Parts: sequence; C-alpha cells; structure tokens
Amino acid sequence: MAASQDSLSLDRKIRMYEARERILHRINPEINKAIDLDKFLQGTVNELGKMMAVDRCDMMIITPEGKLRIRHEYRASDDLPSSKDIQIPFDLSKLPPNVNLTQPIAVDDIGALNIHPVLKLLASTMRTSSLLVVPITMKGELSAIVGFHICNGKTRHWLPEEIDFVQSVTQQIGVGYEYTRIYNEKESEVRVTRALLEIATGINTKTEFSEMAAFVIGRSIDLLNADYGGLGILDGSERQLHFDTVGAAVGFDPRKVNLHTISLVDNPMVRESLSARQTLKLETVDQSEIAEYFLNEVFSGKLALIVPILIKEKVFGTLIFVWTEPRDPFQSYEVELANGIANQIAIALERDKLTAEVLRLSRELQGVRASQNLVGSSEKIKRSIQMAQHVADTYTTVLIQGESGTGKELIANLIQENSSRRDKAYVKINCGALPETLLESELFGHEKGAFTDARSRRIGKFEEADGGTLFLDEIAEMSLGAQVKLLRVLQNGEFSRVGGNEQIKVDVRVIAASNVNLEEAVEQNKFRRDLFYRLNVYPIWLSPLRERKEDVPLLAVHFLERYKKKSGKTLTGISPKAIALLKNFDWPGNVRELENVIERAVIIARERIITVEDLPDTIRGAEHEPDAPRTIEVELGSTMDTIEKQVILETLGLAKGDKTRTAQILGIGRKTLYRKLQQYGQPE
Repeated sequence: MAASQDSLSLDRKIRMYEARERILHRINPEINKAIDLDKFLQGTVNELGKMMAVDRCDMMIITPEGKLRIRHEYRASDDLPSSKDIQIPFDLSKLPPNVNLTQPIAVDDIGALNIHPVLKLLASTMRTSSLLVVPITMKGELSAIVGFHICNGKTRHWLPEEIDFVQSVTQQIGVGYEYTRIYNEKESEVRVTRALLEIATGINTKTEFSEMAAFVIGRSIDLLNADYGGLGILDGSERQLHFDTVGAAVGFDPRKVNLHTISLVDNPMVRESLSARQTLKLETVDQSEIAEYFLNEVFSGKLALIVPILIKEKVFGTLIFVWTEPRDPFQSYEVELANGIANQIAIALERDKLTAEVLRLSRELQGVRASQNLVGSSEKIKRSIQMAQHVADTYTTVLIQGESGTGKELIANLIQENSSRRDKAYVKINCGALPETLLESELFGHEKGAFTDARSRRIGKFEEADGGTLFLDEIAEMSLGAQVKLLRVLQNGEFSRVGGNEQIKVDVRVIAASNVNLEEAVEQNKFRRDLFYRLNVYPIWLSPLRERKEDVPLLAVHFLERYKKKSGKTLTGISPKAIALLKNFDWPGNVRELENVIERAVIIARERIITVEDLPDTIRGAEHEPDAPRTIEVELGSTMDTIEKQVILETLGLAKGDKTRTAQILGIGRKTLYRKLQQYGQPE
C-alpha cells in the first residue's frame, strides 16, 4: 500500500489512541497487580499490529548471549509463515557505528536498499517488503525491539507522526515491562523460598536416603514442570554415574525416560561437565557441543538442567531435569530453585555424616550381588561366583572348600538357583550337626526295626532330593562307613536304607562343602581318598575375608540394611572411622563374624549412624587381660529367647567364629549350638 498522504486521518488517530488505552490498561498496576508477562507482551503485540494496520508485528528480545530472538508475534493472515522463536544470527555488539537501535528505523522499501545479507535473507523468508523497527529501552539500555512489517511486495511510507506515536507507546510498554519484571522477580523469590522450605521439611522427615531422594525428585519435577528427572551418584572410582532415583511427571510416558548408568570413561564430555562443578543450562542443541551431545546422545530431550551436588567441594553426584518439548529459555528463578535443591541434599548428607563413600557403597551393592545375600566386588569372590555360575546348569558334583564363615552355603545356593533343577527338591544337611549313629540313617533312611527306635520305615535325604540337589555341609565330619555308601551313590546312583537290602536308584546332584582341607584329611587317613577324588570333580575355593578386605565395606552396609529392617531402627549409615576399623581387622571368623558385629552394632547404636563406639573392643583394638570378665548389656523386658540369642552370638564373636570354643565357653554341646545357630538363620 503506497502512502499518498503525509499525515494521519482523524479516524486513524482515534483508532490508534483507543489501542493505546487498551495497552495502558494492561499495565496499570492498580488494576492488575499480578501481570503474566508472556500474556501481557503477546496482547501488546496484537494491539500494536492492529493499531498500525500491518501484516505482521513482532517483538524481539535480547538473549543473554546478546542475540535477537522473536518471542511474540501478530499475523494479520495465517497465510504468512510464523517467525516465532526465530533467533536472528546477528551480534548486537558488532553493529556498525551508523546503526543505532535505540532509535526508530523506518525502511519504506527493503528491496531498494543494500542491507546486510543475513537481514536480507530473513526479510525474504518473512516476506517483508517494508519495515519499521521501534526500540523498547529502559534507562538507556535496549530491552526489546518491536517490528512492524508490510509483506508480499507491498510498500508503505512510514509517517513521522505515526512513528512518534508508536515510540510514545513503546515507552509506556517499557515501564510496564520493567514493573512486571520486578514484580515477577520478587514473586519468584517468594516461590523459590517456599519451595525450598517445603523440600527441606521433606528431607528432614525422611529417614531413608532412597525415600528422601524419591521425594526430592518427584517434588522438583512438579515445581519445575519438567518431564522427567533423576539423581545420579558417582561410584567410588568416579568412573560411572548411576541413576537409581528417577521420576517422571504425571501423565508422562515412563518409557520415554532416558536416564541410566553413564560410563564417564566412554563419555568424556559428561566427565568434563561434572568436573566443572557448575550448573549447565542446556536450552538448544545449537548452544554448544556439550549441549548437542547431552540433548541428542544422553537424554533425547529439547532442554535440560544439570546441577552438581557438591560435598566439601567434591562432586558427589548430580541432579538432572529434562524437558522433551520446546519451551522458553530457563528463567533465573528456575535455575536458582534447582541449585537450592542440590544444596539441600548436600546439607542433609553432611548433617547426617553420610559421606559419599558410605552412600556409594549402598548404591554399589546393587551391582555386586550375585544373589540375595552373596556380596562382593573383589577379584577373588568374583572368581568364585563366576565358577559357580559356570557349573550351575550341569550335572557335575561340586566341592566347595573354605574356612568357616566364608559363605560356602551361599555359593551352593547360587549354583542351585541357576541350575535346571531350581524348581526341584533342594535338600540340605549339616553332617557335623548330627551324631555319627544318626547321620547314616538321616542320609539314606532306614527300614522298620533297623534299630531300637526305628518303629516305621523312613526315607532319607537322598530319596527326598531325588530329581533335585543335595547339599552336604561339613562333609569331613562324615564317618568312614557313611563315606562308603556316599561313594556308591555318587558312582552308581544306588544305595540301600539302613537295615534293608532293597537297592534304591536316585538322580541327585550333590554339592559338598568343607571347612577342612580334604586333601590334608586324606593324607591323615581321616577321609577316603576315592571319595575325595569323586567329590573333587569341580572344586571351588572361597578365600577368607582377610584376603579380600575390599569386600568388607560392602558387606558391612549389606548387613546394616538387613538388621536395621529387622530391628526397626532408623540408621542411615556407618561412620568413615568405623568403616576404616572394619577394613583393618583380620576377621578370623570371616563373613559370619562381620555379620555378628554389625548385628550387635545395630542393637546398641544410639545415634543415626554406627560409630566406632558401637564396635566390639576386639575391632577397636582395646587391650584386655586374658581372664578379664566380659559383659553383655541386656535390655530389661527382653524375652529369654532374645537374651539367649544375644549371649550365643556375642560369645561366637568373642571366640572369633570358632563354634567348638563357643560351645565350651557356654557349656553346651556342639550339636546344640548348631541347632541354635540354625534357628537364628546363621548360614552354614
């Protein structure tokens, strides 16, 4: 539309003043105290576009990087392409001296001018043929730019009167914009403070770290309107970032959550970002190489916040929040809130003396359990577990040897759990817990009248285990007579009951265990050589705990989790000094002794964590006279069964796992001790 007049008509002036009144009404603080900034600016752009009778009106904001981005737009017709969210690749700091964006710029015919190639391309893309640019300034600083476009080859002469009028309106908009910005900042401060107070209260009322982490992630996702998020913990070697706590917004498809264990070795950019110890605002893939890598390769998201959790200036882990759809750039209050949440977690961990090492141990337990109770990360235990898994799904007889308390029964259980016989009978018998006269009957059964008390026929453990597995613990305690029968079963799968002649054929897989070196027992004529060779088809040796001390912290945390649940106590960890003492001890009673120590510590602990004071004197290195009296604290009101259990377990610990010595101290038979320990669920 070519202009044919140099002044505005009266009707046009009236319409422009009415539009200005509508805009001013939007920013009157007495009328609307809580202005939605986005709605205010979009409404303003709509009014300005209609007021100026243009094809397109847009508002460009200044990004933190000093670039221009179209934030709001008005289009008179949907036939025009949208320009919203377009970022103009033009560095405002490098404008030529003759270009002053703090003053209006009017271009009647863009095609007739020699303008910057980038702007020319942008104008062509937006179909702009005539343009008026009016700045919004505050205190002499450029805050935004309003553009008025005539499109599709038409031109327009921009009248000085309408330019002055638009400039006066934009000055009013600048005042409203500044007022709204300040109001929103103050409102955001209050919102952040309330949110952090709510999260701090939640953290203080949660006794378990996993419970606390799940609460924090869930509430944070709500407050930040993120699609999903998670808390990652660095492992002890700082080679992997594990996400055990992950949450998603209500209604968000959990299958789209893309947070998993990240190897820092294979992902050096992740390591680099964590090492910087700074919050990362990833808003577009074009932002940086790191942003492109995280958003495309790691999260598959459009935006993300990565906030480090720092404990004593060291990175413990990170909070990550992901948005899968485009949105506006992060506001300062959102970043402030995310940083505040990370700080709250760090403060809680330091307050409870839960060091990164202890929590990492809890996390690493999930990666080193071969079964429910078999825990370890040392090469020796890994080798034993690997051997057990290799032989599990075969028919081969297995011989497990190791000191008392090393976990031989647990290895036997692992073999059974991973075998094709897992759903068949699994029968266990402790050969050392039965008198010699009864062991043979227990294994092979007896006929009626075979001996004085044999009032009826009874099947033995081999018949019970037919088709399944028989675990023979402490096989070195078996009599030579019983060894002959066992050898026959292993060779032919046949035996006869005590007092009978009938040959019974069974299909039983045998797993045997001994805390005695059977090879030495053979040399001492205490164990049959032929039976030893028959059993020793696939030997597995379990190293004593003193030879794999790196497993001690993991085992300690494992037993802590078990016994705090049984006791109902709220314990959150083990102090670093206590962990160090546990690692330094030689553990003659092996894993069983460590378990007893932790169970005792859970019972007597008075703080939220196990400390050095909760450990026995033998662990703390206290000196005692050989005959000095030892005492046990018993809580009034305890049942006799509870007191008996405490006395037996304490004495077993004093005897360093030696059951014969324990029975002597308590004045009870060894078989009675075995029976009691079995009742308490003690392994082996």
